[in-house]
Amino acid sequence: MEYFYTIKPIMKKVNKKEFAKFIENYPRKLEYDCCGISAPPSISYNDFELANRWPYSIIANTWAYSDNPDDYYYEENPEYYIMENYKEVFDSKTGNKAKDGE
Repeated sequence: MEYFYTIKPIMKKVNKKEFAKFIENYPRKLEYDCCGISAPPSISYNDFELANRWPYSIIANTWAYSDNPDDYYYEENPEYYIMENYKEVFDSKTGNKAKDGE
């Protein structure tokens, strides 16, 4: 973390509506990533201006839940997280970049 920014990110649990609003109103371009090595797959939204390396670029995350109770990935209480202090974290950027292979 300290390589990319000096403020520790605070991830806040929110509901689905708050999550969608945060993504929609985020001030910079976000990159969507769906990683299928877990069940359900992990979904993250990344700000590569904040850090050019995952997972340090994650500003919001959830999992690929289903709304259908009969589906394999159905979850009655899905979890959604946003970086509550993204402005402070961005303002603490060090300017360092990860190089290929690091």
